[in-house]
Amino acid sequence: MSLPTAAVPEEIAVSHCLLDAHGAVLDAHLAERPFYAASTIKLHVLLAALRETGEGRLDLSASVPATRTFTGVDGAPFTLGGDHLDATHPAEGAPLAVRELLRRMIDRSSNEATDHVVELVGLDAVAATITGLGLRATRVQRLIGDAAALGTGATNETSAADLAVTMRAAVTTGGLTPPLPASSLELARSALAAQQIPVIGGALREGVPWGSKSGWVEGYRHDVAFVGDPDGAELRVLAVMTAGLTPEDADARIVERVRELLPDVAS
Repeated sequence: MSLPTAAVPEEIAVSHCLLDAHGAVLDAHLAERPFYAASTIKLHVLLAALRETGEGRLDLSASVPATRTFTGVDGAPFTLGGDHLDATHPAEGAPLAVRELLRRMIDRSSNEATDHVVELVGLDAVAATITGLGLRATRVQRLIGDAAALGTGATNETSAADLAVTMRAAVTTGGLTPPLPASSLELARSALAAQQIPVIGGALREGVPWGSKSGWVEGYRHDVAFVGDPDGAELRVLAVMTAGLTPEDADARIVERVRELLPDVAS
């Protein structure tokens, strides 16, 4: 059985934000509208962890024991189960490099890895990263699957505009002060490019560089991607967020936005 996530939306909404390599908005629709973030919060957690690494507070090469049990907002432990579990996650207590936790959080959207990373860096570090980026609609207030926190009203939200800004900061030297070091950029780019659950990426022509982070729970389905060489002048970042649609209809809407907004690279 799945643990609680968020209320199913009653209305249909689709928003997007398209940025160029310099962070300028090329196109946007309802881009500031907040949505339940689902797994797109993992992009904010990734950036927070990489900032902690750059400032010497997190060692990516350190080994930690794999776990599915975490501490809730009420101080009590909770264990992820059901749809929250990743069948490929190492067994309880098995040694796991912090670097691998970050990769698993992104490329296969592991909830176990995400909660583990949040516990390593702390929600305050994630909040500081959100503030540092100047994000206006993003809140990461609880671990995934923390039913006690959900009961207090704690939520995880973001917007298409905030997702696009966060993606650009994760893969370029712009958007974050100080910028991420080269080693952190490489980790982020490679994990995003290894995405196993793409939507935007699947609508691009073969050979176009891209990396993405999708997110979905019942009633919500989102994707944000960098498209093109992250070091190139032609880089673009597209975020599309949807609410109130079936997964199939949501994917169709996202692909439609790719073809409308990125016709030169769409399949």
